[in-house]
Amino acid sequence: MNTNPKTKAHARGNGLVTPIEPGSATPPSPAAPPNGGKASNAWWDHIKALDHYDPAYPYDPGHIYGPDWTDDDAYGKDGVFLMVGPSHQSSVHGCHDEAQRRLGLDRVFRERCLRLPDLGVSKTNRYAQSGRIIPDIFIQEKPRPGEDEHEVAYDPDNPILFVLEVLSRSTFHRDLEPKVEIYRAMGVREYWRYDPRRWYRTGDELRLWGLRLSAEGEYEDIESLRMADGQPVYRSDTLGEFRMLDEGGTVHTFQTWDATRGVWLDPMRAKDVAADEAKQEAVQETAVRTQMANLLSLLRQHVAQGALAPDVPDTLVAAWQKARWVPDFNEALRVTNGERDWSSLLPPGNRGT
Repeated sequence: MNTNPKTKAHARGNGLVTPIEPGSATPPSPAAPPNGGKASNAWWDHIKALDHYDPAYPYDPGHIYGPDWTDDDAYGKDGVFLMVGPSHQSSVHGCHDEAQRRLGLDRVFRERCLRLPDLGVSKTNRYAQSGRIIPDIFIQEKPRPGEDEHEVAYDPDNPILFVLEVLSRSTFHRDLEPKVEIYRAMGVREYWRYDPRRWYRTGDELRLWGLRLSAEGEYEDIESLRMADGQPVYRSDTLGEFRMLDEGGTVHTFQTWDATRGVWLDPMRAKDVAADEAKQEAVQETAVRTQMANLLSLLRQHVAQGALAPDVPDTLVAAWQKARWVPDFNEALRVTNGERDWSSLLPPGNRGT
């Protein structure tokens, strides 16, 4: 984090950015770039005064560079945060958290800078020129345990299976062709884009859409499976069926489909479902224990009358506990009435053994 008073004063005095405290999670919008996006001497003075200034980096006057934040998604300097809006944040964080819930912590990465080799892409591509790219979300085939550096090297032997980019006003044009070109060269299997504020997609166009790499190394459109609650549902080879649920305002929730339960899940919903299931299981367990105690009492009365061998009740209880199963009480009455043999009270798989 930049704590240089001189740098902060410089940023405030040149009219290039709106004042912001370093480390702020939600910085205010910066002022427009000077001279319609052209690099002036004052702009370069500001850039060179930054603690994180890198003379080798192709700074773009169409972007803003603050003491510890920027809206340039190719910058990738450790400690310099990407400035995004709340819709962008909820979309990215939702996808990251749900993907980690399903796949574990070490395969899913959020806003990590990938250091790129020469991919054979023209240097007119900003990401090829800078040698860096920061996907909003990327998922790798194999875990990278302990990988906690901000900048990591792209590893072609550990393919990237899934990328999600959430469009924002300052970068959406690069989420289109420039990133398609880079991700295709990297061999990214699926490239998904979501446009929560409709910076690019308008009218009835779907705000979520994706590309899948073909065997020939070209991207092909991924068709949606169906619509659910007004949102398109897609199938990812990595995450299965998923959707981005627009919950109004700035809340966009990434959800995956649980076919076993027949519900849409995100981390919060999964926690609620697990809590409900735990409660139901506790209720069922109590009912089973009560039923087992009632049956045991009945059978021991039968033993006391000399109508049943003394070891039978304990044998039955052990079998019931192992199978997590109890017979119907009326079935036990048939045994005590002499209509059935006690072995009819064993779990179905134990009978006749």
